[in-house]
Amino acid sequence: MIELPTRWWSMHIKFFLFTVLSLGSLWAAPAQKTPEQKGPQDVEVLAENVTKQGTLIHATNNVVLYSPKYLITADEAYYDTASGDLELFGNITMLEGVSYASRTGHTKLNLNTNIGVSDPLFFFDDETNVWIKCENAILNPETYVTQKSIVSSCNTQDPDWKIAFTSGEFNKESKWLHLYNPVFYANDVPVFYLPYFAFSTDTTRRTGLLQPEFGFGSSEGFYYMQPIFIAPAVDYDVELRPQMRTNRGEGMHGTYRFVDSAYSNGEITTGYFNEHSDYAEDENLNNSSHYGLHVMYDRSKLLSTQYDNLEDGLWLDINYLNDIDYYNTMTNETTSYDKLVTSRFNYYIKQDQDYYGVYARYDIDTSKISNDTTLQELPTLHYHHFTSPLVLDNLLYSIDYKAKNYTRDEGITGFQNEVDVPLTLYFSLLADYLHVSISENIYASHIAYGNDDTKENEWRYWRNYHKISLYTELAKPYDNFYHTMYIGLDHIIPSAEDESGMYYDKDFPTLNTLAKSTSLTLKEFFYNEDAEKKVSHKLKQIYYDDYEYKYGDLENDLKYHVSDKISLGHNLHFSHEYHKISRNQISINYADDLYSTSLRYTYQDAVYKENTIYKVEEDAAVDKDYSYVTFYADTKYFTHYNLFGSVNYDVKDDEFKGWSLGFKKSLKCWDYSIQYRDTTTPKLTSVGTDSVNKQGIMFMFNLYPMGSVSYDFSRESEQKVTN
Repeated sequence: MIELPTRWWSMHIKFFLFTVLSLGSLWAAPAQKTPEQKGPQDVEVLAENVTKQGTLIHATNNVVLYSPKYLITADEAYYDTASGDLELFGNITMLEGVSYASRTGHTKLNLNTNIGVSDPLFFFDDETNVWIKCENAILNPETYVTQKSIVSSCNTQDPDWKIAFTSGEFNKESKWLHLYNPVFYANDVPVFYLPYFAFSTDTTRRTGLLQPEFGFGSSEGFYYMQPIFIAPAVDYDVELRPQMRTNRGEGMHGTYRFVDSAYSNGEITTGYFNEHSDYAEDENLNNSSHYGLHVMYDRSKLLSTQYDNLEDGLWLDINYLNDIDYYNTMTNETTSYDKLVTSRFNYYIKQDQDYYGVYARYDIDTSKISNDTTLQELPTLHYHHFTSPLVLDNLLYSIDYKAKNYTRDEGITGFQNEVDVPLTLYFSLLADYLHVSISENIYASHIAYGNDDTKENEWRYWRNYHKISLYTELAKPYDNFYHTMYIGLDHIIPSAEDESGMYYDKDFPTLNTLAKSTSLTLKEFFYNEDAEKKVSHKLKQIYYDDYEYKYGDLENDLKYHVSDKISLGHNLHFSHEYHKISRNQISINYADDLYSTSLRYTYQDAVYKENTIYKVEEDAAVDKDYSYVTFYADTKYFTHYNLFGSVNYDVKDDEFKGWSLGFKKSLKCWDYSIQYRDTTTPKLTSVGTDSVNKQGIMFMFNLYPMGSVSYDFSRESEQKVTN
């Protein structure tokens, strides 16, 4: 076999330049084509010794041969200018284009047909670092056919992984490498054998197979998904993802992605999964098949390219599914925890002072057998006039109007009009140290009900409130730090309010009515002499005039940046009413080149009440207290290894809600990761929402540039119905 110097391919260009320059005074023999000759362009041969007899050129010592297709160096060469036959001996280095390089001891090649043989051969693809070493090879215009070969992308000396195969073919056009009877090695240890294996060395966007997914679950059986990528043009592509779960069923999902302008893009995803009848019966599933559709489209400058002084945008996010298991069967990793699946349509037009919007929202409640009673918002019309002066420069107003249509098949529907108009006067006192704003705010809403058998078929509401704000912003430099501070006092006074009819608050979005309140807020920041923020602090206290107990919880939020790597955070709520801490959260974060970790502890008491300027029930405390710890850490301390783990632990219930632990080893030419995970996923049964707890090991193995293979082994257990 060929002995190769370490990283010889990084030196070949320098070698060629040096050789050509050093041979400037040596004899060169050009080989011209005759008029009737077919094949390559002119060939030039340079060497220390060159002789020519008829059409045969013989060159020895530091031979350099140049043609439009090849750049070759060798110890000795024979070239027939009539037939195009070239035979090379000793230390042959051949560059083909800008991507491919090879090294061999003996080569026969016809430059007219680009057909030949090499024995032995070392071939290197500069774009992907893939190399092939073989005892002999057949050279064709588009392919290399090799015998008794080894392929890898690691170092040539003692590679971490390699594949030995009896025969193979590399297509230089499609960049696919086909291997027959391959044996996969980790170092020199054989791992497994396949009768055939193929992969692409092309890193460009193209049609082909993507990395597959493997897994095994105790109830679902063996899982396999093979994505297929189809890229017929630069502006769209298709990805198909057929899958099978031996104990559960089979399915297919697909995504169509497109770009239809310089300002827009979109994708359409759909799929279908069919359950085996025995699995659906054993798991008491509500549906024996799962299907859905997702359409996303994002477009800016829909009309603004045709009109000056106009900005607009369109956002479309449409989701449909027959139950939650459509998401949970898309891949082995996809899970959904939100019971509401939301579709949205948003379009807006904005000019200098005016904004117009059209929105629509449609919710699918996956916890329900039927979605007929779910309230939908189809559509909403929105107009907003941005803050503008009124008569005086410091007297400002704005207008916000919305019309909302609430609809559903069963239950009360409604059409709501609401308008909000604030009028604000700004001025400053005490040489601009004290800023004052006084505002009058008018809000009105009307709902006309439909599908209502009661006598109350409409609801009217309007309110007026005053708001007075006093605030100051101060900053002062010190010898070693810089301090900024904001102190603000906001006083809200509900003035007039009137309501008639009935508001169905259990069905419609919550109506926020204001409470008479005064809030004091302190915000401050400390910076060091390098202008780096070191401490941020916020303190807030609200006083309620209308409640039996006047004081809301005292909020204190503190964050200390110990260094550019360490930060500490503390958020505290103290209940004056119950003389105890109602909420306490502590967090520690650390990150550097080797370590990253985050630890957060949250305690919330049953007496905790959220501070808000809106009216709430006086006993609107949370149902129960909870105590929770979340932790994440990873390290790259060990060379080529990344260790990571996460924990979600319920301290009060003494229960792990979820956790994972694993590591990843990364080298130049390969990586692999192993992790243990504990997760819970929902499903829809004939009697309500259920959940499944999965505990298992995830293994992923990635060889560059072949791609990765993952294997997931999990054990599943049923959880109680959560209806």
